[in-house]
Amino acid sequence: AGRRDPGYYVQKHLGYEIAIHYRVIRLIEIEGERVLNAGHSGLIPFTPLMKPPEGMALDAWLHQCIHTARTRPIDRSYRADSLAGMVALSELVYDSETISAIIFKEGIMDILRESSLFQSLTQQSREEAREEGIEQGIEQGGRQRTIEAILEVLEIRFDLNEAHPLSTRISAIDDLQRLKQLLREAIQLPNLEAFQRVLDA
Repeated sequence: AGRRDPGYYVQKHLGYEIAIHYRVIRLIEIEGERVLNAGHSGLIPFTPLMKPPEGMALDAWLHQCIHTARTRPIDRSYRADSLAGMVALSELVYDSETISAIIFKEGIMDILRESSLFQSLTQQSREEAREEGIEQGIEQGGRQRTIEAILEVLEIRFDLNEAHPLSTRISAIDDLQRLKQLLREAIQLPNLEAFQRVLDA
């Protein structure tokens, strides 16, 4: 719980106050070494946030927690998830350089990659990258189609050929909204000179 958590929650409704009281358990007040030694699987990922042994520096305590989690005689998949959870929770207290240095010393990067958390984040990143690629593809396709439409309108209305400098300028425009505006102008303006003035604006 947070340091200033009062241990209760009050909700006011229709002139009444509803108070919910609960016991506040502050991890920093729990002796982490006892939890490590007891081997409680569900609590071990939280040990870096607990009270270290008297006189032990925080980075040394984090190293001990990670080393203990790495060397526990449990199934590899459980060990991977436990270590990944511990590393993620450690970022609430420790700086990333300290965490990275200990990960390197303990050589746990490979097993972290096997964890459910890492696999989930990797899958999410792939999906986001795929969606971004699809969006970019749609936008790029829309841009190309709009350019072709502009050039076709100018060719039909004003006999503009592909070698004309205006064709090159229009093909170099990246802004899709600008291209859509130019398409409307190409359809409505009375002559090529008027269109060129809009393009130059």
